[in-house]
Amino acid sequence: MTTQQEHQHSNPLVSVIVPIYGVEAFLDQCVESIVNQTYANLEILLVDDGSKDNCHAMVDEWARRDSRIIALHKPNGGLSDARNYGLERASGEYVYFVDSDDWIEPQLVQTALRTSQDTDSDMVVIAYNSANEDGSHVFPSKDSEKFPAEGRRSSAEALTELWNDKIQNFSWSIFAKRSVYDGIRFPLNQLMEDMGTTYKLYDAANAVYFLPVCLYNYRVRSNSILDRKPPAMSADTVKDIKAIDIFAQQRYPELLEKELNWSVRYLSAAIIWASESKQQFDRPSSYRAFVRSTRKYMTSRIKKLGVRRMTLTNMLKVTPIYLHCQPALTAVSKLRDHRRI
Repeated sequence: MTTQQEHQHSNPLVSVIVPIYGVEAFLDQCVESIVNQTYANLEILLVDDGSKDNCHAMVDEWARRDSRIIALHKPNGGLSDARNYGLERASGEYVYFVDSDDWIEPQLVQTALRTSQDTDSDMVVIAYNSANEDGSHVFPSKDSEKFPAEGRRSSAEALTELWNDKIQNFSWSIFAKRSVYDGIRFPLNQLMEDMGTTYKLYDAANAVYFLPVCLYNYRVRSNSILDRKPPAMSADTVKDIKAIDIFAQQRYPELLEKELNWSVRYLSAAIIWASESKQQFDRPSSYRAFVRSTRKYMTSRIKKLGVRRMTLTNMLKVTPIYLHCQPALTAVSKLRDHRRI
């Protein structure tokens, strides 16, 4: 191996992909946090997804200021489409996604890269902080409190952590070799796109290293999709769960009990979210039909799992649903959301 090859091996190019839409108030802080990384060998792809605000010009200005930045402009296609657009144009050995209204700690890329190299792990999963909308209050997220213990996991072990609900489906928590994404793209025209992708990445990686260090800052914004919980969010969650159920049965039958408990947990969550957004359904009958069909599918999962193998948490969540007490669960869910900030 030549000296140049050794340098490229130890300091590979990292592609940081930022999908952008309507975030002019937050974009500068996001990009500044990337260009100021302690690791400098970056390719920064700013993907303007047809923004109607000033993001278009801001992206071009950033590209003029830093030669590592590539300004990409495309018609609006949604978050998944923008991520895929950037991924297909990335040339780094590693890729990392940052949402354009968030920001990252200066050492994120260097820490994740060195961890991947030192442990021979295709993927590194990091913890995150939560922040209020103006970024003045930053604190460890609730999810960071239950984050898995640090260490290298096989794909099966990583999926176990996912299905034990120790880790969430956030693409920005994943630092990975670009090869892990071979044949994997974010699903178009649907919400909860991370849920439909993360399990595939865990399966594709040679190993997943969990790093319980909060290196990402997630901005909790009012009127976000997770705040509004539109009907499509519940519907797409159920769609993803059905695909994951099939995947687990075919690829990891030894983990089926854990996956089925995860499935029941998030099917009940989809019903609760739908209850919260009941007024957003096009008609009352659409809401009732969604709850009825989702409850029916959840029943099939519970029968396959067996009531005795259900977790206590699931028992507490599904019982009110079968007793038609969704409003009580909705009130609890809203209270928990409020306590996150």
